[in-house]
Amino acid sequence: MVSSATLAPFVLWVVVQGSTAAAVRRDNYSEIQWGPCDIDTKGLPVQCAKLTVPLDYTDKSSNRTLNLDLIKYPAQKQPRRGSLILNFGGPGQDGLNSMIDYAEIQGPITGGYHDLVSWDPRGTRNTLLFECWSGSESAYYDTLGTTLAGSSDTATGKLWAESQIQAGKCYDSLKDTGDLVGMAFAARDMMSIVDALGEDGMLRYWGISAGTAMGATVAAMFPDRVERVVLDGVMNSHQYYNSFGEPEMVASADGSWEEFLRGCVANPDNCALGHNTTYEQLEATMAQLWHTMRNNPPVYSGPLLPYPIVFDYSTFISYIFNTLYHPNRFPDLANSLNDLLHGNLETIAEALLTNGPPAQVNAQAILGIRCGDKKLRTDKLSDLEPIFEEYRKTSKWFWDWNWGGYVIPCAQWKFHAKERYEGDFNVKTKYPLLFVGNSFDPVTPLISARNMSSGFEGSALLTHNGHGHTSLSQRSNCTDAVIQDYILEGKLPSPGTVCEPNVPLFATA
Repeated sequence: MVSSATLAPFVLWVVVQGSTAAAVRRDNYSEIQWGPCDIDTKGLPVQCAKLTVPLDYTDKSSNRTLNLDLIKYPAQKQPRRGSLILNFGGPGQDGLNSMIDYAEIQGPITGGYHDLVSWDPRGTRNTLLFECWSGSESAYYDTLGTTLAGSSDTATGKLWAESQIQAGKCYDSLKDTGDLVGMAFAARDMMSIVDALGEDGMLRYWGISAGTAMGATVAAMFPDRVERVVLDGVMNSHQYYNSFGEPEMVASADGSWEEFLRGCVANPDNCALGHNTTYEQLEATMAQLWHTMRNNPPVYSGPLLPYPIVFDYSTFISYIFNTLYHPNRFPDLANSLNDLLHGNLETIAEALLTNGPPAQVNAQAILGIRCGDKKLRTDKLSDLEPIFEEYRKTSKWFWDWNWGGYVIPCAQWKFHAKERYEGDFNVKTKYPLLFVGNSFDPVTPLISARNMSSGFEGSALLTHNGHGHTSLSQRSNCTDAVIQDYILEGKLPSPGTVCEPNVPLFATA
């Protein structure tokens, strides 16, 4: 879950309420012609296609169109029960390559009776790629906004200035198309896919991470079309659209980090940091390491890089935060931190070089979609101080997470998405939604799942008492069964249902 100097020029965007959105249903006829894919399918039996949709849903007089790239992982069992649409988050993660990564994970959880279908949302790959810079420019622009505000007393001001550069560059590069990406248009694209599939016209959907904001948006816009919607790793869509930042994102980040420390102490045989220490002692050691990395960062000069680098506070915090997404990497994180404490940077340098972001994640697309969807803009850094203070109150360890990734750039963004959902997410859908939230998710906390579930009448919340990002990061047979029962039979879990993960933190083989 990642993402830029004046007030944006006035652009008309449409106010969308769930009751006003509509799409044409087509029964028992598919417009989609499936065939081979032009990506590395890794041997999976997937098929691909294109679907033509309106370029601008707000311009009824225009005949300009856009081709969406689609992918299908066919049902593995019979009788087939139609299609289930997947969205993998970001916002800005492409659908085709992500399907290759996720189909064999999510497919069995669904029961295997549905075709899994996804698409490249606007802003990704060949679909209005949101790319403000590329090639030789990337060496400069990709570094902007990567410093964390806690790295120095002047970092926030620097981030504000760098965000002005980003916002200006993106507007100059994409002024003709930058307002055509966003959740509302993507929701309409999704329903165009549902219609073109030629089934029953009903939406069956599983969204993870930022795909939960996509799912909440499409369910609110098209409540009468909802048959099954699973939202797993839930973002607070109220803050996504209506706030300068999203401080609730880090509401469980401290808990996730502290669970890492507690799990380490409880399992010293599989955690290098856990030997001969208590939780309180280890926490104090980590606090001192935080201080050292901010004020006296070490230099790495070793065989993994052709030149020495400063291993600074921002790199250090980002490495820890990103690893909290993946509980299976916790032992490696512990090894890296233990070696760092003893002056050995080789382990952490290797981890940084081998565990970068997935190739399908496009940071510029995340920036373009997220910032265009946000309502608020300002040309004064001081206007952001209240939201900064909310972050500080929400998290002790990770309060400055991603300020330069989207909080500060979005405040100065020059695009407004042409259409934005402006409702309150208090919606009664044709069939209730299923929300799934992890107890210790570092970026989509359980409280966000509760907050979003409270607005969707009759929806159910499943607590996955696990770690990492989404229920897929620390699997639970119980959670998988609840999701499958909902998708296949429409069965909702009882209020207060909690599922435990199959394997605890730092479990040995």
